[in-house]
Amino acid sequence: MPGAPLPYPSTPLSDGRFGVRPWAEADLDCVRQASEDPEIPRGTTVPATFTPEEGIAFLHRQMGRATDGVGVSQAIVDLSDDRAVGLVVVSLRPQPRVGGLGYWVVPAARGRGAATVGGRLIMPWSFEALGLQRLEAWVEPTNLASQRVLLRAGFQHEGRLRNFFTTADGQPSDALVFAAVPR
Repeated sequence: MPGAPLPYPSTPLSDGRFGVRPWAEADLDCVRQASEDPEIPRGTTVPATFTPEEGIAFLHRQMGRATDGVGVSQAIVDLSDDRAVGLVVVSLRPQPRVGGLGYWVVPAARGRGAATVGGRLIMPWSFEALGLQRLEAWVEPTNLASQRVLLRAGFQHEGRLRNFFTTADGQPSDALVFAAVPR
């Protein structure tokens, strides 16, 4: 349910190598690269078949999340050239003061820590700026890379939700729950 508009970070968040910033139409190539990876569109709203129009529509949806009060989606950028290499989003859950973390990185930028940095940067900001008391992520048990990202970003593995996801072919699939709370 939409709420009041949500803020973006007032100062840039970065670790010197990667940062997060609001999406721009100039980030269209990042969306194209993401759509070419069969795994990213399967679990996100990235278009599975890229067209410039679909890519721009995706970017506008991401830009509109904060305005609509449902979450804050930002590009993960390589600071060496300000090129978008991924996405990090905090979506508000129905429970008060609980957010859900989502992220992806395009294949060409994987293995360099971009997703971990995105999670590390957005976590403390979401507690302070959005007033969250819990930030959680749901991960498929077979997604070992995502599990490693979350652990390196400071999340704790809390358990398993049985038959939580539904696969593309309609089969039930479990979800692993990872969460972080303010220290």
